[in-house]
Amino acid sequence: MSLTQGKDNSFLGGRIPPEIESMAKYLTDVEQDMFRKILKAVVNALEGKDCTDTMKSIAETSMLPQEKLSHVVAGMYRLLSEAIRVRPALLKQEAFKEDLRDLRIPEDFITDFCSVVFGNRRATLEAATSQRDPHLPTINEFKWRVDVAISTSSVARALQPSVLVQMKLSNGRSHQFEVPVSKFQELRYNVALILKEMNDLEKRSILRIQD
Repeated sequence: MSLTQGKDNSFLGGRIPPEIESMAKYLTDVEQDMFRKILKAVVNALEGKDCTDTMKSIAETSMLPQEKLSHVVAGMYRLLSEAIRVRPALLKQEAFKEDLRDLRIPEDFITDFCSVVFGNRRATLEAATSQRDPHLPTINEFKWRVDVAISTSSVARALQPSVLVQMKLSNGRSHQFEVPVSKFQELRYNVALILKEMNDLEKRSILRIQD
């Protein structure tokens, strides 16, 4: 199963995650009341709350077999996670609805998904998702200066300039290192090259998200 041909700007990207494919297949067997109970539990789980008892109750009262129910829950969790990760300015509600229609999700369920993705709990979901996502420490402070070694055990390094860098990270750690000017220029060139390549990619229509 794939998104409608030509729709390269889906919030799910070029391929649908298998969890969402399975969910879409089994949602036709789910009544709306049960869907909303599952949706509420999934949203609470995304916010970091313990939903063990709630999910146990859903499993005991649902008419769906346990295996199908697991696929529905996993797919709903993945779908909402992917949607919340897309910046609001880039995710339009009508485009989101069209993506879900392409998955053949019932219209009533699409409305409920939209109430989560575009509702007043989005900020809480974004914050919780951001905390769970793997990430590296960020740079809080960055200082540099050019030094020239006057006295050194290496004749080759005598009177050669170098760049001394000091960094403080968000995790409280500090790092200091020295880079020869030639290597610093090489780094500067490579960073500029990468930025140009990223800019070229963004200009390609197949990768650009349209309003």
